[in-house]
Amino acid sequence: MAVSPAQRASYANDHHTKIPFEKSPRALAGPGDPRHVTHALLASGWTLTSAPGDPRITLTGPDEARHQMAIDPFASGSPWRIQSADWTWNASFDRMVPAEIIAGFTDGLLHGPRRGDIGPWEHMQKAGWAVERQPDGTGQALSPAPELPVRVELRPIFNDSSDHFAWRITQPDHIGMPVWKMWISGPVPDHLMAGLAEQLVSDAPVLRGMYDLDHYSARQEPSLLTPQQAVEAHFTRIDAAQARGRSQRRTRLTTRLPAPAAAPAAAAASSRATRP
Repeated sequence: MAVSPAQRASYANDHHTKIPFEKSPRALAGPGDPRHVTHALLASGWTLTSAPGDPRITLTGPDEARHQMAIDPFASGSPWRIQSADWTWNASFDRMVPAEIIAGFTDGLLHGPRRGDIGPWEHMQKAGWAVERQPDGTGQALSPAPELPVRVELRPIFNDSSDHFAWRITQPDHIGMPVWKMWISGPVPDHLMAGLAEQLVSDAPVLRGMYDLDHYSARQEPSLLTPQQAVEAHFTRIDAAQARGRSQRRTRLTTRLPAPAAAPAAAAASSRATRP
């Protein structure tokens, strides 16, 4: 299911008057536009399976990859929920998780594992974060930015469970609730967490509207992009996702087709050539 002209027009209409500002670090930039995630999924062949008029959005993956993603505005804690096709794992993101970081996770569902990829903690170390791991698999990492540091924590949700974890983003001097949380249940594939971590530690700022105040004290500077250029950058992303999805579907179809049978004349000639 491609992104329709009406959906493109709606996105452009929502952003054509927003003066783009660059915000960093991206972990503190606020949620942004969820269509950064959903449009890429639709362009890649996912289908909108929720009932018309239902404010809860459900997208389902194509073919055998029947993963499911839901956005529930009524959910108090985690409006984003992603469920594996075989129900072995699920992930939930709370409202303040930046869409670009969620896209690092969901894009992995579209691309699959990448050759030579590294794990989430290794991505943090490579980016200069100070990482502390524990024997039980939990840990924490502190970003190198001295003016706006961010701490990542991985903790068990329940004390007696080793397969239910919460990734928390906090500010070291912050007292109270973390900036945002992500909940993991079951064996989420490593490449999905690696994609999320790669987006989390990226130094590249994310675009937000000039008066978008839904963030945690992130730095913001005017972008060199015009509103139209910011919209075109979004369309370039979803067009690339659509082209990649078509290529993957053609590859899957080719591998499923039976080998063509030999033509009768060619088969007879081959049989005569092999006779003594």
